[in-house]
Amino acid sequence: MGWVRAGLRGLHRVVGTGIALLVVLWFWSGAVLLFVPYPNLSEVERFRWLEPLQMDGCCVTVESVMSQVASAQGIERMRLLIVAGRPLYVVHFLDGTLKSLWADRGETAQLDAVHIVRQGQTIGAGRSLETLWDDQWTVHQRFDAHRPLWKVQLHDVEGTELYLSSMTGELVMDSTAFERQWNSVGAVIHWLYVPMLRRHWDLWNQSVWWLAAAGLMTALSGLVLGILHLSRERGHNQRSQFSGMKRWHHLGGIVIGAVVCLWLLSGMLSMDHGRWFSRAEPTLDQRQMFMGGPLAPQDIAVSLEGALRLAKPETPVKEIVLTKVGGRSYYVLRSDPSHQVVVSADSLQASGVEFSLQALTQAASALFPAGNIMKSERMSGDAYYYSTVHNPRSFPGLRVVMDDPAETWLHMDMQTGQLIELMDRSRRVYRWLFHGLHSWDIPYLLGHDGQRKGLLLVFCVAGLLFSLSGLYLGIRVLVGRS
Repeated sequence: MGWVRAGLRGLHRVVGTGIALLVVLWFWSGAVLLFVPYPNLSEVERFRWLEPLQMDGCCVTVESVMSQVASAQGIERMRLLIVAGRPLYVVHFLDGTLKSLWADRGETAQLDAVHIVRQGQTIGAGRSLETLWDDQWTVHQRFDAHRPLWKVQLHDVEGTELYLSSMTGELVMDSTAFERQWNSVGAVIHWLYVPMLRRHWDLWNQSVWWLAAAGLMTALSGLVLGILHLSRERGHNQRSQFSGMKRWHHLGGIVIGAVVCLWLLSGMLSMDHGRWFSRAEPTLDQRQMFMGGPLAPQDIAVSLEGALRLAKPETPVKEIVLTKVGGRSYYVLRSDPSHQVVVSADSLQASGVEFSLQALTQAASALFPAGNIMKSERMSGDAYYYSTVHNPRSFPGLRVVMDDPAETWLHMDMQTGQLIELMDRSRRVYRWLFHGLHSWDIPYLLGHDGQRKGLLLVFCVAGLLFSLSGLYLGIRVLVGRS
């Protein structure tokens, strides 16, 4: 037993000394993230930037555009919007790339940043403009299709910075000075979002995974040692064998050690990406099967003008999305995130404000042709489909439960008609091990966000103080005073 204790002591001391500062920073930055989330463009903000569509003199047909931009990857959807006073088609391909064409002439769009900025509805007189590939706030791969980006500094009271896509002219990101300052000591530290590292996704992924694993090994070995070092005196009373800072570190580990271990484990699982559990994101093939094949000219039988006449939207339309679900094509005429009309693009049919349960269920069944649908239900939120600041979801959603061997659940957005995620048994376990343990997304606390944040803050502060004691002891080891 002595050699086990010696091994654990060596592991805890050596690895803990190396990882202690990072664990301290993780607790601090985690507390910041509770109240200041990472800058992100909401749908409300995106629509505020868009101009109402003017259909006079517009547009070349979507069929001609599809024929012009035909790609081996296939078209996933098309959008029509106004950019710098002109109608623009944005074609989204299944591989994530996109292409923009002026809708009034059908020619490839050459966008002018200065002209677009002048047209922006939210931009005042004081501003500066620069072109960049990425920076601290736009290093994520979701911006890849829009690079290079145009960064606009408004020089307003809030210190607002806007990022525009050079491919579509749209607003794709915004932030304020307050968000940037707090996230520099929050999300950037917590996620190791240093551009030099984050630009290399595989390296960043492996780095965070192994650092979290090292922290977990330190915490686990310390928890075991802490229990072993409890001594019994006078019956069943237990006390620490140490004195001074070691005593506080020992007792603190007994009290909060299990929580620290669970947080480090769930933090490591945030970088799972298919290592131990299945992935939720639909693959390209699955998205294509859900659509019933890529969008093609033969899918369109109703013109844009015909769809507008049939829909008769009550508010000005700012974006028209052409998409395909279950082998049928649809126009989605959007005025803002909460006002839209869905119109069939392959036949003149009555419109609705969302995709029908029947259409989405039929599309879902294409992913499991040999299986049966156990049930389908609309969702306004539950333990597996819910919205948070860090992971926003639109409502209503649709869940389709399949009878395949993995008991897969499919989640769909009834507003956009998109397949959001596949949750098999493995993924549902992951939901609890990561979201449940890391951010405490459990049913009661999801409905009482103030209490959830309060509890998390208390444990973050306790973890911070505990890890500071470990950092102090680690420094003593390094300088040879222990």
